[in-house]
Amino acid sequence: MSNGITATVVGWIATAPRQVIGPSGVAFASFRMASTPRYYDRAAGSWADGRTEWITVKVFRDAAFNVAASLHKGDPVVVRGRLGTSEWESENGPRTDLVLEASALGPDLTRGRCAFARTVHVGGEGQQGGSEGRAEGAVDGSVAGVVDSAAEQPVAGGVENDADLADDAEELGPEDPFADLAESAVAVATP
Repeated sequence: MSNGITATVVGWIATAPRQVIGPSGVAFASFRMASTPRYYDRAAGSWADGRTEWITVKVFRDAAFNVAASLHKGDPVVVRGRLGTSEWESENGPRTDLVLEASALGPDLTRGRCAFARTVHVGGEGQQGGSEGRAEGAVDGSVAGVVDSAAEQPVAGGVENDADLADDAEELGPEDPFADLAESAVAVATP
């Protein structure tokens, strides 16, 4: 992550994280987050909200599996990564979104607690080398069936099935900048 603008954004997850396996076999997850600064308004004598910034967060490879299993709509998060824009056409003309390609992310522990489960790689090197990520103490071993080591229960999330991918592609519509990625993932996933 040597080139571009690096930013750290603190905010709340506004949409459920979506995960797909792209046409090249690389795992990809994305979600929208909102970040609203607060400031003290001396004239009013109270705290006030500033302008809310909406950002699309993208995360790739092994971290995409962790995001799908760990983060949920409404969770407070801290995301660090490369900031850029995504331009696309809508019915109302050209649109631009802020996109943060995450290099590190997690829950904002100033707003709550979480239990961390380390991902253990079994097999080769990395996701594309055939390894399987699993939570420490997991008995399942599959990425889609990651087990929470504290509760020894399957964690929600993981790789979506073909029907879910097709539904996502239909629900996204042409105005969503990730609609083409979901459609191509359906084409690859469907024999």
